[in-house]
Amino acid sequence: MFSENHEFELIIEYIKQTDGEFRKPPRGANHKENSVEHLNYLKKTFIKSRKINLEVNEPSTITDDALWELIQLRKNLTEQQVNEYSRFHKIAMSVEGKLGSILEFFIYNAIKKYNWIWCSGSIVKDTDFIKKINDNDWVALQVKNSDNSENNASSRVRVGTKIIKWYRRFSKKKNLDNWDELCELVSAEPSLKTELNEEKYREYLISKN
Repeated sequence: MFSENHEFELIIEYIKQTDGEFRKPPRGANHKENSVEHLNYLKKTFIKSRKINLEVNEPSTITDDALWELIQLRKNLTEQQVNEYSRFHKIAMSVEGKLGSILEFFIYNAIKKYNWIWCSGSIVKDTDFIKKINDNDWVALQVKNSDNSENNASSRVRVGTKIIKWYRRFSKKKNLDNWDELCELVSAEPSLKTELNEEKYREYLISKN
């Protein structure tokens, strides 16, 4: 296992040796892409993003009344039902946005002993984990919570690259997960399946409450 500083240096090495790309500077930033200032910003993001906190709060965003009026009409709902459903929908969407990082952190805890590096904070474009195979060869992995959670833009960007894609669950197959495939991708060690599985993942989510 590597220190965070060593991991970040290896990520820089990965970018230099492959067609991988760092995340571009945020809009309005006063530093240029791949400058020392940009790398310092990425490193701070990389380290800060490892402090995972799953709080279930109600977002302050305003509900789209037109949308819920249509749902109320089509589903014959009462005003009270609409208010309740729309409220919990906002909460669910808020939590769903955090689940990507939670999933990555859970996986990282199990695979870092095999020298996998978590590109936390989405600092590398379309890549969540990398591993150095030898002096010049790397493997890159992108993970998703569901097979329908990737947008078209991300899919187009990844076409033609060597990035491996893995997703946790099948969106149209109930009670069917994909953890065995991940275990085979990251290590030949059979015992990994006792750490990376749906039961352990759900226990981890509950522990973060």
